[in-house]
Amino acid sequence: MNTLEVKQLSKHFNEKEIINNISFCVEQGQLLSLLGPSGCGKTTTLRMIAGLELPDKGEIWIEGVIANRGNKTLIPQRQRHIGMVFQDLALWPHMTVYENIEFGLKAHGLIRAERRKKIEAVLHKANMQKYAREYPGNLSGGQQQLIAIVRAIVTEPRLLLMDEPLSGIDVKLREDIRQEIKRIQQETQITTVYVTHDQEDAFLLANKIAVMNAGMIEQTSSPEEIYSSPASLFVAGFIGESNIIQVKITGKDRVLSPWGELVCNTKGREGKNAYLFFRPHHAIIGDSGHCYGTIIHRDFIAGMYKYRVSTSGIEFKLQDQTKRDTGEPVKFSIRKMKILFF
Repeated sequence: MNTLEVKQLSKHFNEKEIINNISFCVEQGQLLSLLGPSGCGKTTTLRMIAGLELPDKGEIWIEGVIANRGNKTLIPQRQRHIGMVFQDLALWPHMTVYENIEFGLKAHGLIRAERRKKIEAVLHKANMQKYAREYPGNLSGGQQQLIAIVRAIVTEPRLLLMDEPLSGIDVKLREDIRQEIKRIQQETQITTVYVTHDQEDAFLLANKIAVMNAGMIEQTSSPEEIYSSPASLFVAGFIGESNIIQVKITGKDRVLSPWGELVCNTKGREGKNAYLFFRPHHAIIGDSGHCYGTIIHRDFIAGMYKYRVSTSGIEFKLQDQTKRDTGEPVKFSIRKMKILFF
């Protein structure tokens, strides 16, 4: 069963198209990430799902019931039973952690004993029991983030919406909180839509990723499929580090590249819009390589040298553990490559 279905959704602001005819669904218990660069429409999509913005066209279905048809609201925002975690957390500084979490339960009319039972259970899930009587200002950024998540899930929402929740947290703490989010989501099985521009967040948390660009969804699939078989030129260039070089098909499983003719599966197709696609780590630098180029730039990151290399004016990326100098010629072989058609 799909907890959420978005069908042909569109949105304009001041005659500018923000969302263009997007569709996707999220199964019960699944975490879907809306991944894309800033300004691509991720947050606007999330706000329409929450009922905070009206779409111009399209439909939003929650647990098989239509919530919006075009700009007509059929289920008001307060009745959608959605939990939200915002970028700014929105914790009340004058309330303790316990009181922040309790607020939503009071609004649902639960008696004190039921509220206490639910709060204790959800704090236990997040390993935050000892902070119940603390004020948010006394907690670290990561701890505050966990409390915001706990507050969102304590009412057992049908759907949890998270908008860039880790954007203000430093890298090391981000890794820890990301693991906690994944554990809590998997334990509670709350269907979640997670908005982010950070690829690590999306790939480490999501069952399914929808890659957005300029108000459209370019590809929706598993993280593995998104990475290994991008469906558009944008996805191929946006996800991870990649080399995308236009080539000419010269025959069955043969393409003309900047390094001459290469053997690669052409999928029985012909056409001008054929691209050789490989990741920097799919190439091996060595004298036995049949491809060649000249190093034009070098970086050192986490034990690996990352090179920008040029062949006949075409630039691409390689990486290796051996230090080489700018201007040095190199040979390499591509051990894993694909021909993509866009």
